[in-house]
Amino acid sequence: MQLSDVVRNYDWAAPRYDRWTDLVFGRLLGIEKYREKTIELLGPLQGATVLDIGCGTGRNFPLLVPRVGASGRIIGLDYSEGMLAQARARVAAQGWANVDLIRGDAAKPEGVPENVDAIVSVWCLGIVHDLEAALGRALDVLKPGGRIAIMDFGRSRPDHGPLHWLYPFYSFVLAHAGIDSREDLDDAALRQRWERGHRLLRDRLVGVHEGTYLYGGGLIIAGEKPRG
Repeated sequence: MQLSDVVRNYDWAAPRYDRWTDLVFGRLLGIEKYREKTIELLGPLQGATVLDIGCGTGRNFPLLVPRVGASGRIIGLDYSEGMLAQARARVAAQGWANVDLIRGDAAKPEGVPENVDAIVSVWCLGIVHDLEAALGRALDVLKPGGRIAIMDFGRSRPDHGPLHWLYPFYSFVLAHAGIDSREDLDDAALRQRWERGHRLLRDRLVGVHEGTYLYGGGLIIAGEKPRG
């Protein structure tokens, strides 16, 4: 999906995004629990600077803030001003002083002011138009020895399981909610993008962990940037 389309969809969805996510990804699909598992793959984070690519409304922040501690820092990056407004409200309500929010393109994180110790991205990179460029630039801002963990959808229609048959229903719900476009839900195109993305990550990371969820529809991949 082109960036302008992403912004339009997510700006529109922002006020209701958390409710839709709780309903679809929490209650209906039961996959919100994998968010914490993904963040755990970053390892110890005390005092670390963590970049959250596609931070959205800040749903990762409650898991990251206690892990980085008072001496750590979280940088939330998102291009949708609507989503960032929801994230700002969350940060203000919780009184988190070590969370900074930056409006920027996930594929071009120039707004990140320094190299970071860790990167996390949940349900974002799969909708970036040039996934390989986005992954490459993310690794460029990651310090040697730093870790990255990604949770996303590698397929929009799993090969088996209930979601294989429920695909027409849940794809309609996601598109109607403004969370995904029809292009994002193109199963063949999504699989091809992530095949190339996987190759890039395997080539540039060490100690790569790969897992799936949602009957193979979802992917989790994490690893460490070589120290040199």
